[in-house]
Amino acid sequence: MTLLKSFVVVTLSAATLVAAAKDPYPSKPIKVIIPFPPGGAVDTFVRTMGPELATELGQPIVVDNRPGGGGQIGAATVLGAPSDGYTLFVAEIGTYVINPMIYKSISYLPMRDFDNITMLAQAPMVMYSSSSGNLKSFDALKDAVKLGRELNYGSFGPGTAPHILGHALGKAMPGSKFVHVPYKGAPPAFQAIMSNEIDLLFDAVPGTLNMVRSNKGLPLAVASAQRTEFLPNVPTFAELGFANLKMDLWIGASVKKGTDPAIVNKLHTAIEKVLTQPAVWKRYADFGYSRAPMTPAKFQAYIEAETLRYRPLVVDTGVTVD
Repeated sequence: MTLLKSFVVVTLSAATLVAAAKDPYPSKPIKVIIPFPPGGAVDTFVRTMGPELATELGQPIVVDNRPGGGGQIGAATVLGAPSDGYTLFVAEIGTYVINPMIYKSISYLPMRDFDNITMLAQAPMVMYSSSSGNLKSFDALKDAVKLGRELNYGSFGPGTAPHILGHALGKAMPGSKFVHVPYKGAPPAFQAIMSNEIDLLFDAVPGTLNMVRSNKGLPLAVASAQRTEFLPNVPTFAELGFANLKMDLWIGASVKKGTDPAIVNKLHTAIEKVLTQPAVWKRYADFGYSRAPMTPAKFQAYIEAETLRYRPLVVDTGVTVD
């Protein structure tokens, strides 16, 4: 055997050994970073699908809650890990779209820092009043505006989706006197609407259903193009003359930029297989979520489109966070 042939054989053998030694993905537990406290919508969503996703991927799914900083603490955890698919980021529209616009020194940008996997679910926003309050219909709301009445609407904090949607409604109703009342999270806002401390609250279908089913909330309008199957008797804002008032709460999954596309696709396939299982999706449907499957490329484009759509409105609120 010539020297050249010996070199080729040795090189090919070494390459084969390296390939064989490399563990197939996944070969260890997968961590899911959630930038919210335990018990919230995103946390509950991930923990609900966790066991089935672990079975599909053949590795444990470890949920790691890293709340704070408008998603920055959780994002920093993901960006500080290798781009190997073992650290996922699961968040919602606020973290992906709104927060990067309102935080002056944001430490992450979704389009720059993440390879986005898929949208897990979505649910339209709903405007509702207290069942014991004076606003029993959208017509009653319009009458209050005509009379020049000051109307307080709550949110889960400055710059959150309820704040943005309430601000948009105020702009769409000339002469209205909507007053934004921010609360520190959802629980105090729910308490405020039940006690008639505020007149209106905006929340996604899952949160609204909890209030409606307990006879605490009265839905007045849905911010979607079509009526939601979960509240079929509630008109859309478009039906009421406000075609541009559309907003969905959506939850998505991503990994750090630079992750092998084959790994991104494997995660996408596994997640979709789990979410299409009838028994699994029934749990989410019971919460009030709708399916919105997307390829990684489509989800990436969707985030970009959402960012462009909301930027003028978010800027108009004047909200900034240091």
